[in-house]
Amino acid sequence: MKIKQIIQLTALAFFTSSFFHAQAAPTPVAEYRFNNSFASAVLGAPAIVPVDPMGQSNFQTDSVFGRSQPVYSFNGDANPPGNQAGLYLSTDGLLTTNNVYSVDLIFKFNEGENHWRRIIDVQNRQSDTGFYVSPENRLQIYPVSNGSTPFTNNEYHEVLLTNDNGAVRYYLDGVLQNTSNTHLMDIDSNNRMNFFLDNVAGAAQTEYSDGSVALIRIYNEALTAPPLPIPEPETYAMMLAGLGLLGFIAWRKDSTK
Repeated sequence: MKIKQIIQLTALAFFTSSFFHAQAAPTPVAEYRFNNSFASAVLGAPAIVPVDPMGQSNFQTDSVFGRSQPVYSFNGDANPPGNQAGLYLSTDGLLTTNNVYSVDLIFKFNEGENHWRRIIDVQNRQSDTGFYVSPENRLQIYPVSNGSTPFTNNEYHEVLLTNDNGAVRYYLDGVLQNTSNTHLMDIDSNNRMNFFLDNVAGAAQTEYSDGSVALIRIYNEALTAPPLPIPEPETYAMMLAGLGLLGFIAWRKDSTK
């Protein structure tokens, strides 16, 4: 086999492997990119709903991991809790069961360093238990377990929470922080997942921070590792163009012999 043919086949194998590797990534049942819209990028999934009692939240463009992209900036007041801003999602019909799921988020908090900041609530805002950043600036399932890696304000982080029938894992920027055997993150019968909103009943109702969110993905399974990035549409186009170009080159070589 000629050297040029070997190079062509090697390149073709690389593009093919890359394409199908991306295709094999876990598939979210809902995905929100906040590109001036609350609609899901996954067909058939419900829109995520903004909570903006003070009318100060908006879509913006921000630098996320060194790349300029759209985000949703949520802005409210911690006290009273009815003035907090964030998002909620109905999981009714989206998840097979309320205790097996994964949530992948890219977001930042702007305030409340060295204070409690709620990330996810699954008890319809009726309980102080939930998923937080703690005053020690660690991820925490309150009051069960703490993470180990510092969470910094005014900086985007990727946070993954998985629940597998009460085996709860959480990751910060791809690093496993802890595993907890708890049912505190089982979604209650209201089938609602709240993001960045603290409880409005019971103790400690002001554990809130303004911030911005770039991505939320929901999975109908308990992931065992952080998901690979899903390529943008232009990335798929480049892969396909590369495959087509290599095929054309190979055809031209054969046809001119």
